[in-house]
Order: sequence, then C-alpha cells, then structure tokens
Amino acid sequence: IDDKIEQYSENQCFVSFKDHKDNFFSNPKCRLINPAKSSMGQVSMSKSILERVVLEIRANTGVNQWKSTSEVLDWFGTIKNMKKSRFIKFDIVEFYPSISSGLLDRALSFAESVTELSADEKEIIKLTKKSFLFNGGQCWIKKSNDNFDVTMGSLDGAETSELVGVYLLNKLSTIIPQENLGLYRDDGLAIIESADGPKLDRIRKKLHQLFQQEGLRITVEIHDDSVNYLDVVLSLKEKSYKLYKKPNDTPLYINAKSDHPQA
Repeated sequence: IDDKIEQYSENQCFVSFKDHKDNFFSNPKCRLINPAKSSMGQVSMSKSILERVVLEIRANTGVNQWKSTSEVLDWFGTIKNMKKSRFIKFDIVEFYPSISSGLLDRALSFAESVTELSADEKEIIKLTKKSFLFNGGQCWIKKSNDNFDVTMGSLDGAETSELVGVYLLNKLSTIIPQENLGLYRDDGLAIIESADGPKLDRIRKKLHQLFQQEGLRITVEIHDDSVNYLDVVLSLKEKSYKLYKKPNDTPLYINAKSDHPQA
C-alpha cells in the first residue's frame, strides 16, 4: 500500500538569516525552512487545486493579486487621479507561519462562495498543512496538539498564501476601493485619493484592525507621491516609474547567449 498512503520526505530543516535588513546586528531575525514535504502537496493534488481556485477567484472578483512587476506597472498605468493621491505600503509580518487553521478555513469558505470547491478538495488542501520537522535524523512536532503549519519550502505553500491573499484583498476592499489596491505575496500597495493626514491615519488604523482580526500583523508606511515597491520606484507626480535596487544589492550579469532560464 506504499503508493496509496500519504508520504513525507525526511529532509533536513535549516535556517536562513535575514542579514539584508538594516538593523540585522541589533535585531537579528531568521527564517525556518522546512523541506519535509507531504506527497499530497504535489502538482496533481493540493498545488494544482489551489492554482485553479486562486486563478478563478481573481477572474471572478477582479482583485489585484500581482505575480510580477509588470503586472504592478500595468495596474499603475490605469490610475487616473494621481496628483491628489498618496501611497500606502504595507507588509504582512511573517506571513507563512502566521496563517492559522482558522484563517485558512475562512479563506476556503470565501473561495466556495466565488468558485467551485468540493469537500474532498478542501480536505486535501488542509491535510497538506500537517507538517513534521526533521533535524539530526529525528522527527519533531509542535508542542500544541494542532500540528497545522504552512511551511516555507512546502510544495503548495506559495499557493496557500495566495489563496489567503485573495481572501484578504476582498476584505480590504471595504476600506480601500478594490481598483486602488493590490498585493504581491506579503507586500501590499494602495493609492489613496484626496488624501489628507486624518484620512490616512484612519485608514492605517483600520488596516491594523482588519489584519489583527485575522491573526496577522502588518507594518504600514505612508508615502507622498513616490514609493519603492518590489524592484521599481513609482511616482504619482511624474506619472512614471524607474528601476529600484536595494543599497546592498549587487547586480549579476549573465551573457545574453547563456542557456540560463529567464527570471
């Protein structure tokens, strides 16, 4: 029955340090990567189900969940009232490990209201979130009875976060008009029209409150007419964009005739 039961790959976990952050030496942070994957997360099961569901939700609701910088620029080009607007940028803190079982259930319920999702498909998605950690040849589980976790490195982790992302975008549309708001993984960006100080502060507080209700934390930055987002600088005043790179980023050039896959 080896080919009929769920299997886990016993891969060694590891930690990556976020040493690119400005305050790394005073406040070092790390990210736990768990490569131990459930066989149910493979393309033929949870991953493909989530890809289909998220794609259909985007098409049916029109939410701006971006997959690349070019999609952000396409959205930016549709903004009309730029001169009287300001940017709000937010980041979901530790997004993957902060996705709880309850939050995933709410995202799945939202998906059911927008597209087709069977009970069996929901069960497959939830089963892949039962994770085990392997270190030094030993298996580790959480102290709590709930062994639920959306792990970085899992086969359907990115797709799970995207499902939660479209659910959050739908809820955020009650605060910011849907056409003025978007999300790339855990990085959000919005344009607020006719923005003054009190209005921006009210929106900031509502954003914190909404994410807190979902068991998530965010950082919020309010910008004037320009903002660094992903790898571009967007300017409302000039209605333009230009390349942006982090101060400690070193460009890597590849020969144009190389067989290296395009980014």
